Amino acid sequence: MKKPDGHSAPMCLPQTMNFVIRNDLADIAHLSEALERIGAEHGIDPKSLTQLQVALDEMVSNVIRYGWPEQVTHHIEVRITVGADEVIIEITDDGRIFDPLQASPPVPPAPGQRPRPGGVGIHMVKQLVDTIRFARIEGRNHLTLIKRCAIGVPPR
Repeated sequence: MKKPDGHSAPMCLPQTMNFVIRNDLADIAHLSEALERIGAEHGIDPKSLTQLQVALDEMVSNVIRYGWPEQVTHHIEVRITVGADEVIIEITDDGRIFDPLQASPPVPPAPGQRPRPGGVGIHMVKQLVDTIRFARIEGRNHLTLIKRCAIGVPPR
């Protein structure tokens, strides 16, 4: 952020951005682009930004695929907050209740068998972020992902 004298001013943190998408897999691209811009603007270290992108994509795609049995348009709210040393992503939807903290870990295949497709995304997200919280409040799923990371990393 440039001050009138042309010098950079420190970014005021935390800073929060809100997004609303439809329950359409194509809309995930808008969130990915937004997170990429946020990462560049705030200097989120590249490795952490990639991990956040994967986690956001996985969790929102699960909401879209499994949240509603009918093919009716619903909205998913995403709030991204950049703090001094962490990024918080909050995903809120009115789909079926699903607590990813209760998901069983993937079952390894039997010797000589190929792994079953699917079932590893939530386990992977648990490895990519530092904290996952879930609450069902007034008929809505509230999922929070927290990633501690370096903020203000100069671009390469």
